[in-house]
Amino acid sequence: MAPGKISLASAVLLIVGNVIGAGTFTVSGLMLGRVGHPGTVMLLWVAAGLVMLFGACCYGALARQMPESGGEYLFLSRIFHPALGCLAGWVSLLVGFSAPIALCAYAIGEYTSHWGMGDYLTPRVVGSCLIVLVTFLHSLGSRQGLRIQNVVIATKLLLITTFILLILGEASVVHVSLPTGVELPSDGLAIGFIWAFFAYSGWNSVIYIADELEQPDKNLMKATMIGSLLVMMIYLLLNFSILGRQQIDNIEGRVDYVLLVAQQSSSDWAVFVAVVVVYLALFSSLSALIMLGPRVYAKMARDGFLPRFLANHNGRYHKAIVFQGMVALLILWLGTYEYMMTSIGYMLGICCVLTVAGLVKLKLYDRDIAIPFWPLSPVIFIVCVTCCVVYHVWHHPLYSLLGVALSAPGLLFWFFGRAGSAFMA
Repeated sequence: MAPGKISLASAVLLIVGNVIGAGTFTVSGLMLGRVGHPGTVMLLWVAAGLVMLFGACCYGALARQMPESGGEYLFLSRIFHPALGCLAGWVSLLVGFSAPIALCAYAIGEYTSHWGMGDYLTPRVVGSCLIVLVTFLHSLGSRQGLRIQNVVIATKLLLITTFILLILGEASVVHVSLPTGVELPSDGLAIGFIWAFFAYSGWNSVIYIADELEQPDKNLMKATMIGSLLVMMIYLLLNFSILGRQQIDNIEGRVDYVLLVAQQSSSDWAVFVAVVVVYLALFSSLSALIMLGPRVYAKMARDGFLPRFLANHNGRYHKAIVFQGMVALLILWLGTYEYMMTSIGYMLGICCVLTVAGLVKLKLYDRDIAIPFWPLSPVIFIVCVTCCVVYHVWHHPLYSLLGVALSAPGLLFWFFGRAGSAFMA
């Protein structure tokens, strides 16, 4: 492997570490409270997973055409217009990275509240301490960070597998089978899909470090597909082992349902493994998000669309990392958990749809671009995600307007651009 480059295995582990986080251990309980039946929840996980795989096909193909770091900001700027790219970059700052960081930190705090550590150690206080700690560690710029993270993520996978095996014997296909005549609530399905799509978010992680990847023309697609398939398999097995239990009424609407399930398990080790898995998974996801996000802001700063101090210096992103941490702290203290999760889902959905639409535009001009399952993969992805986003905007206009308002500063940064560099410095 070339010195300083990220290997295929590390890229796959980075995807797994980024995805398996807050949504993995908090979403199913909330979804069950919305749709009312474990079979419907499993259906949503399967549907969102398949859409994710089609999206992974498209993103992998697009990244091979532009093997540079920058994510949706880079793609939309190159394919459509810098204004749209700048808007997507601002969305990445707010809901692509900072909000998921806040959610991971809050989830850790929610699980910590079970240990009776006092009224002062609320989920937000615990989460704030974690954000500050991990932000500080990453701002040091240690080259050992990726190696340590690989070990943590590999350990996390082993423990998740152990936890699934401990409780899988108590699950049954009967309990997740939809009985005939069940009415599926349209609002619950739309919101549930958005939440599940959020829980899968991170499958496109490698596009943010494309130019740091070893042989990106070969490994971008491989890493994206292998990581996405691995995540989907883990999600389905984990949720089947939880939702397939006979008694799950107590987890409806709960964020900390994994611990509740472990406490009811017949295995003496289930609670211990569950606690370690949850903390390790959330912490590694928090760490991966804090590491990836600043790559986007640094590129925007170099292009003149964010303040110059956010650009990387000698390969370090410490100022962008600290800035991101401050934004995450604001989101943690100002937003409710469900609002943060819903806003993330539909705003990310819009950016992803535009990005895949950009790939279709390139394909129409250049027939030689290889896209797996063309044209099904982009069509299914665009149609499914667009329908859920439109439904959400129509039925939840307040959430949608707030999301648009939060994204508006991205256009201001584009407007000032290079001409306003003195103002933004």
